[in-house]
Amino acid sequence: MTEYETQSLQIATNTYYVYLGGLVVAFLAGCVAFWTLRKIAQQLESAKWNALLSFEQDMNARRHRFSEISQKLASSSEPAKHEATFNEAKESYLNAVERLAASILKGQFPEDEMKTSYREYIASTIREYEDKFGAGTHYPRVIELHKKWRD
Repeated sequence: MTEYETQSLQIATNTYYVYLGGLVVAFLAGCVAFWTLRKIAQQLESAKWNALLSFEQDMNARRHRFSEISQKLASSSEPAKHEATFNEAKESYLNAVERLAASILKGQFPEDEMKTSYREYIASTIREYEDKFGAGTHYPRVIELHKKWRD
């Protein structure tokens, strides 16, 4: 072999090793990116369930406040005094239920699991407050979810 051929072969070999090294680095970077994306997906899944827990706590707190005001209203000698607070608490509670229904309809939570857990809850809320779920309601997502989950 001539010196030129030897140098060309050496350059080709070095180029091959550089490309091979680049391929290994790219593969490792891809593995790190894939692992990172899996961890992010797991964190998002966890955040989704934390958001549901927050919804539940908010609804329960509003429901509890609403119940307390209902009891005050029932035992009061002056019901008109507590009626505005009662209506405000009812609206607040129903707004929390509306937000939960909207989140479920948007696919933020797995619908099959939510249907199992909240189907009767949504139906009983509509039965209990029929006057709030008529034409022109402020809670259309609750009604939409209820219709979707009916058998």
